[in-house]
Formats: sequence, structure tokens, C-alpha cells
Amino acid sequence: MPMVRRSVVTLSQSLLQPAPIFDIAEHKQAERELKKALEFAEGIIAAIPDVLFEMDEDGRYLQVWTRNPELLAQQKEMLLGRTVNDVLAPDQAAIAMEALRDAGKEGVAYGRCIRISLPNGETRWFELSIAKRPSADPAAATTLLAFSRDITERKQAEDAINSVRTQLLSVLQTMPDMIWVKDMNGVYLLCNHTFERLTGMAEAEVVGKTDLELFDIERARFFQQSDKAAIKAGECILSDEEWVVSQENGQTILLETRKVPVIDAAGEVVGVLGVARDVTELNVSRQKIHQMAFYDPLTSLPNRSLFNDRLRQMITSAGSRGQRAGLMLIDIDHFKVVNDTMGHPVGDDLLCQAAARLNASVRDYDTVARLGGDEFAILLPDISQGDDLGRIANNILDKFRERFLLDGQEVFVSCSVGIALYPDDSADANDLVKYADSAMYLAKRSGRNSFRFYSKDLTASAEERMRLESDLRRAIERGELELHYQPKVLLDSGAMVGCEALLRWRHPEMGMIPPARFIPVAEDTGLIVELGRWVLHEACQTAAELNADRRSPHKVAINLSVKQFQSAGLVKSIAEILDETGCRAEWVEIEITESLLLDQKDETLQALSELRSMGFSIAIDDFGTGYSALNYLARFPIDTLKIDRSFINSTDKRNEELVKAILSIARCLGQSVVAEGVETAEQAAFLVANGCGTAQGFLYSKAVPKADIIALWLRSPESGANLEEMRFCG
Repeated sequence: MPMVRRSVVTLSQSLLQPAPIFDIAEHKQAERELKKALEFAEGIIAAIPDVLFEMDEDGRYLQVWTRNPELLAQQKEMLLGRTVNDVLAPDQAAIAMEALRDAGKEGVAYGRCIRISLPNGETRWFELSIAKRPSADPAAATTLLAFSRDITERKQAEDAINSVRTQLLSVLQTMPDMIWVKDMNGVYLLCNHTFERLTGMAEAEVVGKTDLELFDIERARFFQQSDKAAIKAGECILSDEEWVVSQENGQTILLETRKVPVIDAAGEVVGVLGVARDVTELNVSRQKIHQMAFYDPLTSLPNRSLFNDRLRQMITSAGSRGQRAGLMLIDIDHFKVVNDTMGHPVGDDLLCQAAARLNASVRDYDTVARLGGDEFAILLPDISQGDDLGRIANNILDKFRERFLLDGQEVFVSCSVGIALYPDDSADANDLVKYADSAMYLAKRSGRNSFRFYSKDLTASAEERMRLESDLRRAIERGELELHYQPKVLLDSGAMVGCEALLRWRHPEMGMIPPARFIPVAEDTGLIVELGRWVLHEACQTAAELNADRRSPHKVAINLSVKQFQSAGLVKSIAEILDETGCRAEWVEIEITESLLLDQKDETLQALSELRSMGFSIAIDDFGTGYSALNYLARFPIDTLKIDRSFINSTDKRNEELVKAILSIARCLGQSVVAEGVETAEQAAFLVANGCGTAQGFLYSKAVPKADIIALWLRSPESGANLEEMRFCG
């Protein structure tokens, strides 16, 4: 019988003994109340799932109550009279005895957990709640009531949670990112090793403290604000934060930080989780990539890509504000000469110095960019007056007039500037660049070292140039090209001794186009090489016809351009043309310009020497207008000097002296002289008086088609046609 039931029965029996002083009714009432108390006590014991023990201070089991006897370490009968040391494992018995002692002293003891091995081999966990049993008898022995609640499932859940937490913490400790958790008050709950390493603070120093206790007030407030922003957003937020990692040298690192609110099971925000990655090196790499993508590696100026972006921004801004803006394109004059003569490293140095001078010539908010090669561009927003651009351009030209020190040498380099204005010239970015480029090339054609503004005439000229280029590419196959020939005569006798082949283009729509219009286009586009071969072939064919069955040779002069000499296989090509046409080399005179003697000196000397050895004579055309240097006349195989028409047609007496000097030099070097552009008898008389042997010009004839020059030559005697016979062509 359970102890409570037995105690209640014993008490009931004692109350049922006869007692004359008690009324029977009262006795019956007490019995009913005791029965109710017994039933209530038994109901409590039956209702609770826990095991209830009565024990003494030595841990001896005095009584056991349970509705689940399978939860007992031993059967009830075996437990009574034994102690916890007899029943439990030593370490678990020690925990139980400590709880009993605490309850004996304090009256209660809660929260001790012990592990018990059950008879069926199962191990379960129990939580002890112990209280001293109250007693009205001070002399009675002290006993304790111990409730043992099965918490195995809770313990297993806690163990699982702790296992996961341990694993999670292990993962967090191995991650290269900084990780930390704060509660709603900003108190750190945990942090990982990376946090410790980057901040220089141990976890023990961090946990339990706030940012205000760990960092300076400005940084702490920044962290607090970003925490609040994450909580308010209710989602992950991203930011870049700089952290001081060394108080000694002030070194900083850049962290890419993500913060997200921590949500509990009830959906309430209980803290903030932070994850930060050190992106210092990545940021440096990003900056390098940005630099490479948008800046010129040599000068560090914005490159074409960034220039185009800023140009569009400038146009948009100027348009919204109703302002004017300017665009300049700058090209260094004769940059190739510096590169070729002094080397590319020196050329690079020149570009860097030029970039610095351009930056020094403009306003702080202007943009100087390098578009490539020796071409620069400047964006000039907020132009109040049109002449502002002129002043800035003059400032640039002045800066370039100062000497450049390159490889220890003083070098003077100029530049050409083209200017387009928004919105006056155009509101389109591409058009502005195109227009500024046209203006720049006008400055170059005008003598360089100057600036030019864009005008609509330039667009018309550029469009015409494009059309000429397009049509010129098909002019040969369409048979639109033809050679005209201007006779050369002996000044003393008037006899025709040769002629100069001059290219003409008979356009189907524009008519006869003079060489001055299309030859520069052919030079710039490289078409001059193809045209030059055609001219050589046609002129050699004509020379062969003029010299057929004639005892006196008729020499045809043919102009060769610099680009023809620069192309591979020139001499071989000329030899093939001689074979194809049946022409002999002594019937042809090769005319070159003085500039050819400066460019590629060794290659030019070799080519001219080979041509000379083949039998060609060599003449310098337009002598006196280029880079005249007397040592070239002696070094190169030159047979003839052709005095430019500007000296012959001039009324300046100084030009007459120059003509005399040229004639004197030619006599000393054993070279013949041809005077170009002779138009009057007085000019011819002057040339004869000073020893000039040959002339050509309108005084004798303009350039005539092939049929006319052949007809004229065939009518002449063996020694050649005389002066009077020639004039019918004039």
C-alpha cells in the first residue's frame, strides 16, 4: 500500500476509536474529509508523470511513488532501504547527493540532471527537484521529497542543438570572413577567429561589450546606424566599411559588410548577424582594372572610352543648362620624325610631357584625354564666349613653343588644334568629334602650329574628299585616267628633247579633275602606289613609241612618290614594266622630291643607285622648295635639278639670285638644270644668259594628250622640233 494511503488509513483508524468527548457527527465529518484528502493525494500521484521519492539525508530511499515503474533504476522493492550510491553510477550519485545536501541546507534544490541506466539497457536523463519535507515534530528525523522528471527527449534535443551549434561554431571559426552576432542592445554574443585576427581583439574581450566600448565613437556610431538599417529593412544590407587594423601605423582595410536581422521562432527580431569580407586587395585590383579600362597607361589621361562617356555627359549637361561647350582635337606635328629618329621610348616621353602641358593649359574642370598615338582631345564645358576657346588654344600653342628636353636634347615640337562648338556646330557627339577632326587637319594643311575652328565648308570638303577617294579607287578599271605630256625644250635652239608625263583624271560627272585635287587623296589613302604603277606603264609605253626608229632620244620624265619608294619591290616592278612595254631605261627620267632624300636615306640611296645602274636618269623635282641640303646632291646619284616655277615666275630679285646659285651648283656637280613654269620670253632670256640649258612651261606648250605629243614629235626633224613649231600647243 502506498505510504500516503497507509498514513491516511492509520490516521483514520485512530480517529475511529471511541471517545466520549467527541460527538459522533463530528467524527463522521472528519472521516469524510480525510477520505477526500486521501483521494486527492492519490489523484495527484496518479496525474504526475514524475517519479516521487522520499529519502533521508544519507540518500537512502524510504518510499517511492510512480505510475511508470519502468523509469526506475531498479525495482521498487530493491530500491527501498538502499542509497543512491548503491544504485547510481558514482559520478551521477555525486550529483544527486550534492542536490540532497543543498536541499537539506536551503530547503529546496532545483535543476540537477542525472543520467540513469535502466534495467532494459536504456539510458535516460532525469531532472531533480528536491525539497525538505515539513514536519511539526522538531525531534523527527529530516526526510526529503525528490521529484525526478524524465527529460531524455529534451536532453537529446539540447544535445542535438549543442552539436549543431558546435559544428556551426567550428565552421564559423574556419571561415575567412569576419562573423559576429549582436543582440538588440548591440551587445556582442559571439565572434569568430577572423574577427579576432583583423581587429586584434580576443573573443573574450569582445563578447558582452558594445561597439562604444570597443571602437572610437565615430566608428561605433556608424556601426550602430548600419545595424539599425538592417533591422529596419528586415533583410540583408550591403555596405563598404573601413576598419583600422593597426593603431601603430594607422593601416586600414576595406571590408565588404553584410548585415541581416536575426529572427526567433516567434518571428521577432532578436539581434543582428554581421559578415564582413576583407576586399582591400580586391578593391586595389578593381581600381587597376578600372584604370586599365578607362585611362591611358602611358600618360594616365582618360582614354577614348572614358572620353566618349564624358563627352556624352558634357552634351547632356550643357543641353539641360542651356550652355555652350567646346571640343578640341590636338595632334603633335611631325611626331613620327621624333619616334623614328630618337626611338619609341623618347617618343613616349614626349607624349607624357605633352600631356602635362595640355593639362596645364586648361581649366580644372576640363578633361584632357589621349585618344591614341599622338592624338589628344580636350572637353571644355561651360563656354561663355566663343573666343574662350581661341584663348585656350593659343595657350596650348604657347606651351608647345617652349622647348622639350628629350634624352638630354632640346627639341622643339608644335601641335595642330581643331575646334568644334556645341551646339553651334552640332548637338551630336559623333559629329562634334568628326568636325573637330576636320578642323585639326585643316590646321595641319595650313602649315601646322596653329588652330582652326570648324566650318560647314570643311564638311563639304571632307564629303568631296570621301567621294573622290571612292571614285578614284575605280578610276583605273573604268578607264578614266589618262596621261598628258608637257614638252621640254632646249633654250638655245628651241628643240624639243623630251617631255614630262602628268596624270589627269577625266571624271564622268565632274569633268577633268586637276592633280592638285586628287593626288593628295591618293597619297593619304595609299592609292598612289597603284596609280604610280599605272603611270609608269603608260609613260614607258609612250616613251617606247616616241623613240621608235629615232636617232635622237626623247626622254619621258615620270614622277615617283615617296610611298612608291616605301613599297616593297619598286625596282623589280619597274624592270617588269620595261619588259612589258619594250621601253629602254635611257628613255626615261625618274623625278623625285627632296623630302624623299630625308626619309629612309639608306633604302632610298640603294633604290636610286639600282635605277641609275639600269640606265635611268634621276631628277629632283621642285628643287629649292623642300629640305635642300647640298650634301645630298653629292651623295645621291642625281643627274638633273628642276628649278621650281615659284623661282621662275617671281618678280623678287632675290629669287633671281637663288636661280643663279642653283645653276652654279649644278655646273660644279656636273648636273643639268630644267627650269619649270617658263611663261615669258624675258624669263627664257634670263635663263639662257645664266647658263640654263632646258625649260618647260606655257611659253612652249601646256601638257597635251599622248596623241598630240606623238604627232608633234613625229613632225619634228631628227634633232627635234623647234621653238616656233612648239607654240601651236600653247
